[in-house]
Amino acid sequence: MPATVRLNDIVDALDMQFDELISILDLDTGQVETLPDGMLGEAEECDDDEEPDLLEWEEADWEIAKRVVSTGRYVRLPDKYDVHEWAIMEDFVRSVESTRIREELLRAIHGKGAFRVFKDAIRRHGIESAWFEFRTAALRQIAIDWCEENQIKWE
Repeated sequence: MPATVRLNDIVDALDMQFDELISILDLDTGQVETLPDGMLGEAEECDDDEEPDLLEWEEADWEIAKRVVSTGRYVRLPDKYDVHEWAIMEDFVRSVESTRIREELLRAIHGKGAFRVFKDAIRRHGIESAWFEFRTAALRQIAIDWCEENQIKWE
């Protein structure tokens, strides 16, 4: 029987996405792991008896990467392309009650440097905490939907 995952662990992984990292769920333990993306590729290409030169801090990740490619017990969490950060920002902007602030934020999320301009604007208007609450709720819903799509129990 698959383990139950802590939804907050998935939300935390979705919140900390970087191009060179992937997050995966161990279906047997319910543990969320984050690994360097390249390490999975290396593990796929490596023979069972072949070990790459690793730094001490990489060894635990290497063991996980080997299990990922040799077992069917892991599933990849949504990545930054599944999360659509810009769409979350747009939804937040449309929820802002003040017409003046909403219009400024709509302008901010279009064009060059949209993420930086948006963050500067929410700080200036003192609504940064509202943005983080909104974003966390959106990530939580993405995590719930993902769990349901993959028939994963969560708490």
